[in-house]
Amino acid sequence: MHDLRLAIPVGVAWAVLAVLTTTGHLGVGAIAAAPVAVVMLIGASWLPERAASGVRLGAVGVALSAALLAGAVGAAEAGLDACDQLTLVLLGEAPPAEVVVVGCDGAGAVRSAMLLRAPEAVDGAALAIGATAVGSCDAWLDGARWLLACDALEVGEPEAWAAWASPLRDGLLAASASLPGGGGELVPGLSIGDTRRLSPGLEAAMLETGLSHLTAVSGANCVIVVGAAFQGMAALGAPRWARVLVAAASLAGFALLVTPEPSVVRAGAMAAIALLGIATGRRTGALALLALAVLVVLAVQPHLATSPGFALSALATCGLVVHAAPIARALARWLPMPLAALIAVPTAAQLWCLPVLVVLDAQVSLVAVLANLLAGPAAPIATIAGLAVCLAAPLAPGVAAALAWIAWVPAAWIAGVAEASRTLPAAQAPWPAAPWGAVAAAAVLAAIVLGHARGRLLRGAAIATAIGVVASGTAALPGLRMGAVSDWRIAQCDVGQGSATLVREGGATVLVDVGPDPAPLAACLRMLGVARVDLLVLTHFDRDHVGGVDAVVGRVGAVVHGPLDERAAPVTEALAAGGATAAEADRGDAWHVGAIRVEALWPTGQDEPGNDASVAVALDLPGEGLELVVLGDLGAEAQARLLREGAPRARVVVAAHHGSADQLQALYGAIGASVGLVGVGPNDYGHPTGEALRILRDTGAEPLRTDERGTIALELSPEGVRVWSEREPSGPPGSGDVGGPP
Repeated sequence: MHDLRLAIPVGVAWAVLAVLTTTGHLGVGAIAAAPVAVVMLIGASWLPERAASGVRLGAVGVALSAALLAGAVGAAEAGLDACDQLTLVLLGEAPPAEVVVVGCDGAGAVRSAMLLRAPEAVDGAALAIGATAVGSCDAWLDGARWLLACDALEVGEPEAWAAWASPLRDGLLAASASLPGGGGELVPGLSIGDTRRLSPGLEAAMLETGLSHLTAVSGANCVIVVGAAFQGMAALGAPRWARVLVAAASLAGFALLVTPEPSVVRAGAMAAIALLGIATGRRTGALALLALAVLVVLAVQPHLATSPGFALSALATCGLVVHAAPIARALARWLPMPLAALIAVPTAAQLWCLPVLVVLDAQVSLVAVLANLLAGPAAPIATIAGLAVCLAAPLAPGVAAALAWIAWVPAAWIAGVAEASRTLPAAQAPWPAAPWGAVAAAAVLAAIVLGHARGRLLRGAAIATAIGVVASGTAALPGLRMGAVSDWRIAQCDVGQGSATLVREGGATVLVDVGPDPAPLAACLRMLGVARVDLLVLTHFDRDHVGGVDAVVGRVGAVVHGPLDERAAPVTEALAAGGATAAEADRGDAWHVGAIRVEALWPTGQDEPGNDASVAVALDLPGEGLELVVLGDLGAEAQARLLREGAPRARVVVAAHHGSADQLQALYGAIGASVGLVGVGPNDYGHPTGEALRILRDTGAEPLRTDERGTIALELSPEGVRVWSEREPSGPPGSGDVGGPP
């Protein structure tokens, strides 16, 4: 109960800060929060004691939010956009990276920011953690967060406090470079959170099976480091102050080694407060400790109020503190306690994270608990062995290489669990999109919380299960019309007057364009079970091709785009802020995404931004032949130039420019597709034109239109093309059917 007296106000303050940051009303909130808190306290005196107690806690939370809002307003008023030259301390090695702004035009300034774009190296110096960089940058606010895009930086050498960490990270990467398979890809991630080696397939498998948290350094890693340091000093007979000092130094060093991600910041703050309590002899309950850590972190970095990573870290920890033990006791009625405890830990964490997870991706993993049960015990072994590799690498590379193989064994097991779990039937269940999906998830959590509070946890679990079944069933209804669509390879999403084309093979997914709005694309991805996009191709920057980008921000591994224009920056920078790397496409460039090969057919590198500089791509699979050509918005003249350069044959073509009349029949004849997908919705342009549909039919391609059929999914086999669609075409009989093999 004492823990709740701090946890509830902090939760209220966090929610207020998050809402006002999102809505852009920080200033008004900072002014109004204190008076609102006073009114709530006065009003509480007129209420029955039980209700008054809750109102008073809420009033304390609103009062706390006033202080947090004042800090956020201060950060927003830093005026970095008016600085001609910024001085940065780098906390990452490649954009997007955390930085601390320490100077503005020579004057002192201390502000946290995110570096979205920077040159790879200037004057021979690459970006490095702890280095100071000086240069001219574009700066703009995103809520309470400053974002930076720098075209030129002078980068110095890392400071002494940070220089020691780079050889350790590099040593781990070198020692694990030759490790085979998924285990070799995972070792750096499990040890220090470095996921650059993860293949798109394994990364998607980790996400879909609820194991991605193992490669996001968080509380468990900090517990290992702090516990090892503390117990090691205790074994040497050191006094309490020395144990705390060494544990704190180890924690700080570890945070620097892995870089300050949101989960690391939360876990580090919580561990530091716990160490302070040990040093002073004041022990604090775990829930109060978590609440105090959240409050401290939000006071220092208010932008984390809207960070999904920070929210997931805090909520998972809260779930473990509040519900892991009760769930274990409930399961112990039928299972041995050790097994019940192993199941309870991932169950509690997943349950509390559910409201955030379904906002990020409107589906629920049904195998996450099983996957965590199998993989969880191996993670600490891989982490400890990986950290040992870091420490040994600069001194004894041979020993480090041997230790890397020890770390590989549990890492390979975790990779195998992720890949096997992903293939289980019904591994993912659909869930309603936000905001109703978040409401349903919150209702599930509330049922468990209230059941536990009233001593009826099993009844609460039954109610939560019923809510989950109803929510998932409601979300699944649109997809039922698609039939047995699990084997689809190509899909054209119904995004209205726009285009969004998906290609999937194994664990890899490629998306070409994102349509005009986020909502229809999000619905399509959810219906087709797409959680992550390994490669996003943006053909050009017209709104009907890039307006839906918010639906995939944070879920894209890499983005390829055409020539940049004045509309490009918000799109590419949003994707970069979500962790995507970016490259401009020229004819002949190629990318491999799992088994999918993506080749740029256009532009040539000499085209001005616009429709005729659209990225046209060919996608094929080894042993299957070329499957798909997407032509963007190329007009007939550009199509003629593409034909002269050489156009491949393909089984499916996405008609250029939504089926406008500006087409070259000879190009479609050269491609020789049997299916022509047309992404189109209500419009005033007459798309698709009769001429475009005639060209498709005359060259052997059956037109399939999203305005008639909704989302269209294709299964490809040597025998032909099988079509599923959301609804039957509205034209004359046979107008949208594919009657046989191509």
